[in-house]
Amino acid sequence: MKTNANLLLAVCLGLCVLSGTGTTPLHAQTILNLTQTSSVRSSSTYTYYARGNASGTTITPFTTAFYPGASLHSSSGGQDNGLVDTGSNATSISLGNGYLTDGKTNTSVSGWIDIEQVTSGSAASTHYGSFDLLFDLGSNYVITSVVLTYTDSSGKRWNSASDAQAAYTSLTFPSADSSLTSFATSTAVSSATNGSMTFDGTDITARYIDLRLNMQLGANANSGSVGGTISEVAIYGYAIPEPSAWALLGSALVFLVFFRSKKRSFAN
Repeated sequence: MKTNANLLLAVCLGLCVLSGTGTTPLHAQTILNLTQTSSVRSSSTYTYYARGNASGTTITPFTTAFYPGASLHSSSGGQDNGLVDTGSNATSISLGNGYLTDGKTNTSVSGWIDIEQVTSGSAASTHYGSFDLLFDLGSNYVITSVVLTYTDSSGKRWNSASDAQAAYTSLTFPSADSSLTSFATSTAVSSATNGSMTFDGTDITARYIDLRLNMQLGANANSGSVGGTISEVAIYGYAIPEPSAWALLGSALVFLVFFRSKKRSFAN
């Protein structure tokens, strides 16, 4: 009777492993900065998406890509890898080419005028507004946290209100905000140089990571802040084990408990 009970327990544990019950696998995983792993870098991209326009009108999310910085969004500099927004040519940037995933904090981007959803004030004056920075990892991964390196300085200001910055996830391309799952919020600190914002949510499986960033902005590139500076984005997590790996682990667990039970029976 004891042997049968042990075997039943082993089978149940094996089935739990095979089904991947829970958010986190039963065995330990090595958490990596996915943006710096070769398999992710070769197939992943990020895209800047506008949420508004020069008149302060909200636009449909994830439809209008843009590049930050001069000449449309800043009085000077701020481009990502020298890419210039002409109003029609912006597209996704490879993790292998972009400034946000080059592993360096001395390459940065800034300049977000006329692309934000106005959340405070009006587009004709200094105000707070947000845009989306969407990462496509190419496949599903378990996401554990996101860390953004940034600078807040004179003329390049973030919205430093508590939890004004937000991160979301999705398994599919988020054609609307309603398809996103809230992951975590974070807070920018005024006058920080290479400061670090951490979005630390509950581990979740996702392919897309969306950073909804909120800046202090002027009416144009020469009227106050053009928004804070972003140096680097690190996305931490790990790959989902293949089904064959789950099956092997489950079978090994069943065999181990069954073998030990048999051994005890012979000993008696």
